[in-house]
Amino acid sequence: MDEIESSDNNLTEIIYNAYDIIGNLTPIKNADCGKLCDKICCKGDNAGMLLFPGEEDIFDGILGFHIEEIEYMETPGIKLLLCDGECTRALRPFACRMFPVAPFIDKAGNITAVPDIRARRMCPLWDLKYADKNFIRAVKKAFELLAQNKKIFSFMRLISSEIDELKRFYKK
Repeated sequence: MDEIESSDNNLTEIIYNAYDIIGNLTPIKNADCGKLCDKICCKGDNAGMLLFPGEEDIFDGILGFHIEEIEYMETPGIKLLLCDGECTRALRPFACRMFPVAPFIDKAGNITAVPDIRARRMCPLWDLKYADKNFIRAVKKAFELLAQNKKIFSFMRLISSEIDELKRFYKK
């Protein structure tokens, strides 16, 4: 896979392209998945969503959002987006657009779209059994695009590490 250089402008462009790949697709075809869980992931409860590299430039200064720098998987400088619980759907970060799917990069560098085990406590669709296959395919395609960038690929490896770690605590 050819890697794309990591200029900040290029990161933002790649993120917007990933948004476009997913478009208006959601985990449930032609339905609001928030009706299943009373929009639990959109409550603005200070849990926040991880920002992919380059997204901080998109959300910096937008009313209703606050960015914090955190240590994630022993890596400092990761950005977390906190919201007030209401946003325009077009302004959602990538983590919200892909939820409850996560990127997973195996040791050989293969990229897959997997159920996000971190969503298990809150999302009735977390295992993707009932999720729209077109949504999952689009998210995987967006992951493949994002992974062409070195910074984003490294970030996706961190997410993969966390998912591997959490899998140890759940039976299949």
